[in-house]
Amino acid sequence: MNLLEEIVRYCSNNVTLYGFAYLKEYKNEIFSEKLKKYDYAITIGIKLPDDIVENLDHGIGRWKYQDTFIKVNNILNDKSEEIMNIIKKVGYDAISVDSSYIIPGENFVGEISHKLVANLAGLGWIGKSALLINPDYGPRIRWATILTNAVFPIENKRMQSHCGTCTLCVDNCPAKAFGDVDFNEKLPRDERFNAHACFDYFEKLESQGKPPKCGICVKVCPWG
Repeated sequence: MNLLEEIVRYCSNNVTLYGFAYLKEYKNEIFSEKLKKYDYAITIGIKLPDDIVENLDHGIGRWKYQDTFIKVNNILNDKSEEIMNIIKKVGYDAISVDSSYIIPGENFVGEISHKLVANLAGLGWIGKSALLINPDYGPRIRWATILTNAVFPIENKRMQSHCGTCTLCVDNCPAKAFGDVDFNEKLPRDERFNAHACFDYFEKLESQGKPPKCGICVKVCPWG
């Protein structure tokens, strides 16, 4: 069994979705200098339970959503470290990228765009909600990334947007954080998604004694 086959076998048994991406032309979406040396990525995703998502905006459901969100992120981090170790075991370099870490500062970005990696791997498109939309599960997937210098015989398979005229996430966002704009990598993020408005709303929820998680855009999306 070669390395690619071993990773595929592991992912098939441990995560909801997985794929491979070539990042050489997309280093601008890697926001940590220590990660820019890697050209290949494995993306893994785990689905959030539908019953948790459907009840995330009221009562105890808010807390269950936050708890599940954290739990799934932790599982993703564990799985990505296991994949990293599989790669290192055969002599290649690899690093797992935390699924939810935000670089301190005012830009509200992680070390890499997990959703872009999943998009390059053909697992969905980046929607008007700035989330990765999978045809089967919609945005109800959390993602993590493993970067490596191992070379895989793959080509990027970007999926174009299928949001069309739908504006449910735009219209229902309590923070009014989304513009009605399809993803375009040449456009600055701020032209389609106001991250500051989103995080300000999280702080408002916390000040009201509620968990600082929203998820309305995840719930209302008709995909998944």
